[in-house]
Amino acid sequence: MPSTGQFQMPSRFRLSSPRLRAAAVVTAALLAPPLAAAPAHAGTFPGEAVVSGAIPALGNIDLAPDGSGAVTYLLAEGDGTHAYVSRLVDGRWFSPERVDGGQPGGSSQPVVSTGDGGRVQVAWVNGGNIYTATRANGGAAWAQQTVWGGGGASDPHIDLSVNRKGYLVFAAPGAGGHDIRIAYSKDAAPWALVDAPLDANPANDAGVGGGRARVGASADGVAVVAWGEAGQVIARRVMGTRPSTVFANANDGLQVEGLGVGGADQPEVGVQDDDSFTGIVFRAVFTINGAERSRVVYRRLRGSRFDGPAAVDATPFATGQSSVRPHISNGGIGQGIVLGSSDTTNLSYAMLMRADLLAGPIQQVDSVAQSSGPTYAVPATATPLKMIVAWQYTGADGATDVRGRFYNGRDFEAETVLSQPGLGPTDAVRGLDAAGDDNGDLAIAYVQGNSIAVATIDQPPGRFAPAPSARKWERTDRPALAWTRSREGWGLAYKVSVDGAEVATTPRLSYKLKSSLAQGEHSWQITAVDRRGQTAQTRVGTVRVDTVAPTASVRVSGARRPGATLKLALRAVDAAPAPAPGVRTARTSGVASAIVDWGDKSRREPIKRGAQHTYARAGRYTVLVTVLDAAGNRTVTRTPLTLVTPKPRRGRGRRGDARVTRR
Repeated sequence: MPSTGQFQMPSRFRLSSPRLRAAAVVTAALLAPPLAAAPAHAGTFPGEAVVSGAIPALGNIDLAPDGSGAVTYLLAEGDGTHAYVSRLVDGRWFSPERVDGGQPGGSSQPVVSTGDGGRVQVAWVNGGNIYTATRANGGAAWAQQTVWGGGGASDPHIDLSVNRKGYLVFAAPGAGGHDIRIAYSKDAAPWALVDAPLDANPANDAGVGGGRARVGASADGVAVVAWGEAGQVIARRVMGTRPSTVFANANDGLQVEGLGVGGADQPEVGVQDDDSFTGIVFRAVFTINGAERSRVVYRRLRGSRFDGPAAVDATPFATGQSSVRPHISNGGIGQGIVLGSSDTTNLSYAMLMRADLLAGPIQQVDSVAQSSGPTYAVPATATPLKMIVAWQYTGADGATDVRGRFYNGRDFEAETVLSQPGLGPTDAVRGLDAAGDDNGDLAIAYVQGNSIAVATIDQPPGRFAPAPSARKWERTDRPALAWTRSREGWGLAYKVSVDGAEVATTPRLSYKLKSSLAQGEHSWQITAVDRRGQTAQTRVGTVRVDTVAPTASVRVSGARRPGATLKLALRAVDAAPAPAPGVRTARTSGVASAIVDWGDKSRREPIKRGAQHTYARAGRYTVLVTVLDAAGNRTVTRTPLTLVTPKPRRGRGRRGDARVTRR
């Protein structure tokens, strides 16, 4: 089918992390709009200029599950048009990085996909060849590669899955004019071009114009590719470098309002974590009374067969309208948005997908006013409870801005202007795209004036708490405080407060106090602050300080001789130092235990107030009594003992005590 003649944005599908599976059991909760500080509310922040210059086109924007990301675009310079990337790190946009360095002439059609840890993979066209640039992680250098050097190639599209497997598709010269080619990369290794084309029929012309290919990579490492071929939309799975032998034709059995399809093109792909369910949305063309009318149609690819079609619009044939610009965005469990727009009213319609990409209800997105020009609307999914549709609004006077409606899991919230007037008029013809991450953040990129601007729906820091401590009492007056991580992908610092006063700011999950704390109990709390000033707090924690050892006095009574029973009396107290006038006495940890060692190699034994012991032999002994408080402070008393054996008493001789009387 012929192209519409309008700029078609490269579609973006980012496969969400398997962590999103847990969201299937989350009840939908209404999320309040801009600038709230509590974890349940997101802030809406108008577009900021990422780069300025002569910008022929935006490529696309992509966010990794961890919140890192990148946007790619073209910049016109003295020697031609070149491909650039700006990376998103900790919520901040880095300076532009040229990725087509050393290449003559102009580059075009840049596309980007990102992965956790700062991985970025970019592809573009230069001189009819397909080139890529890869950063394996945030600290790595760019590695450039020629994937196709035979000329005549176009329309690259790239997707990187959460398991570090990437797929790149494009059109290249082939037997029928053009073929669909695919390359595979794992763990940022060089791209391996699959030898055979993917076409259903090598004799057909495939993958050019409205038939350009799209790819989505699932969490299990399987890719689903969809493209236009001979007026049909074809889908095929690829496992690494091994294409499946099965083709699925989205035209088969396709009818809308009882009319059979005449042709189809412009496919977009949405793959969930499990590639068994894949969403394909495309433009289907029908002939009515000799005139062509197009409808945006969604079909779910279930295994190797397509489910029944769903028209993604409210433009029945009787209205005289057509729907155009198919888009899809979904998360790891399949929930997301399919989008189509009227070519007459410029209104956009969103079909909400349920789990496993099941088609759901359809509703109009534009809520304030009808645009006087095409809107180029795009969807983005962060989680099932956090999605957005963004579009360009054109007023009756021709003025333009970028708007959006946030979807909170139940409803689309109020329409919001996302662009800042000070940057000039927006120009979605040169590009408009959106993406989301697993933290619930959303980014909307567009061309405005001579800039690439990015607006954000920024989730505030997530809930967190004081970390459990094995100690009820600290034996140092400068204890270390620790807490769990607050979920935030776009830059975070932690403010530490003790007894209501802020004492430090740190990026770490623990902090050792620099100033001494007084004896006793103290309160502390951590405030997580993101780069836009949004906050979340822990509950108030308690830290108890006891650095003073207990006092003890020991008295031993009884005869100091072997075989005699000695009695030990103990008096132990864990008292706090005397407070300053007017200050309450600090609480202490209290005496926890006392142990006596009699010094004769007998077994040590715990005691409370006293103990008894009998020595078997005479000699010199030291009685050690160790007293510990609950904080672990200890006091040891030493009591020396000398035991002697009593000497025998003198007798009166052998005659005994009796006196002998002589007669």
